Amino acid sequence: MLHNEYETVVILRPDLDDAATYGLIEKFEQVITGNAGHLLIRDDWGKRKLAYPIQKHQKGHYVLISHLAPSSLVTELERRIRNEDSVIRFLTAKVADAVDVPVRLEQVAELRRIKEEQDRIRRERGEIDPPDHDDLDDDDAEDHDD
Repeated sequence: MLHNEYETVVILRPDLDDAATYGLIEKFEQVITGNAGHLLIRDDWGKRKLAYPIQKHQKGHYVLISHLAPSSLVTELERRIRNEDSVIRFLTAKVADAVDVPVRLEQVAELRRIKEEQDRIRRERGEIDPPDHDDLDDDDAEDHDD
């Protein structure tokens, strides 16, 4: 079975606590892994100001999930995301067609090792704080316009 590479960005309500936020993301990841998909990367972008108000929310909690999956899985994943009231918006984009799964998984593992090593070196130099970005308050989140 051929797999395509996808990136799904989910914007969750900003008033959810960390347990609820990560519980939802875990639920979406289980849909992927439980249906012959492979997770590549989960990147938590944190709370950010929305470009315009959505459902009376000025901010949203952004999470990127990069995954390999057959095209039928994307339909199921989006159906499950749509059924969650805590999701403000989501978007899935196809990044690549007919990906060689073992090769891509190895590439991601290597990128993960490199990033962890770079982060460790930067922490030792004092350039970055230890990984603990979950406690950003709403005022700090506005300053992050990466």
